[in-house]
Amino acid sequence: MSRVQKKKVAVVQCAGGCRRQTEVGRPAGNGYQTEGSGPAGNGCQTEGSGPAENGCQQILETKADAVSCEYGCLGGGSCVAACRLHAVYINARGAAEVDPEKCAGCGLCAKACPRNLIRITSVEYNIYPACVSEDAGAQTRKNCDTGCIACGICVRNCPMAAISIENNHAVIDEEKCIACGMCAVKCPRGAIRDYNGIFTVREAQVGS
Repeated sequence: MSRVQKKKVAVVQCAGGCRRQTEVGRPAGNGYQTEGSGPAGNGCQTEGSGPAENGCQQILETKADAVSCEYGCLGGGSCVAACRLHAVYINARGAAEVDPEKCAGCGLCAKACPRNLIRITSVEYNIYPACVSEDAGAQTRKNCDTGCIACGICVRNCPMAAISIENNHAVIDEEKCIACGMCAVKCPRGAIRDYNGIFTVREAQVGS
């Protein structure tokens, strides 16, 4: 009897919001558009518009339009260019985001990410930390308005003891997680996400 293959999807472990090292008042990047209608602060474009495959690597090498967080998404669109299904785009916060309905979990975007921020997981594990910064909380606050500050609220609210703080950011044990969404609801920084959009992320408190 053949085993049922569970659908795989890619998730990006960065929610965006990292401050960019560009001049105040000058649009960053090359003027591409994000998922929304306005110009993006990261200078990339969304599905179907063709960002450069080496966009992120170029940012790393030239330091142009670099983000202040050394662990954050560069927003250069290398993953967007790598995806053959147009499932990856750069969101309005300047970070890569995956449409789980289009994603086939092939892993091409993960291979294209120079910071290894994209991982492939099963659809049943829809709750995931969207920050892997190892900076202390105070520094993360300076760098980003959605980064994990290791406050431990998610740890205290998880009914399955599935969350721990490691290297200054939340880590979820997928074997213990029941996807109740309590951590995503309680996180004051919106650093834990539900890619199905079922649970409320406290966007209103971002930046507080």
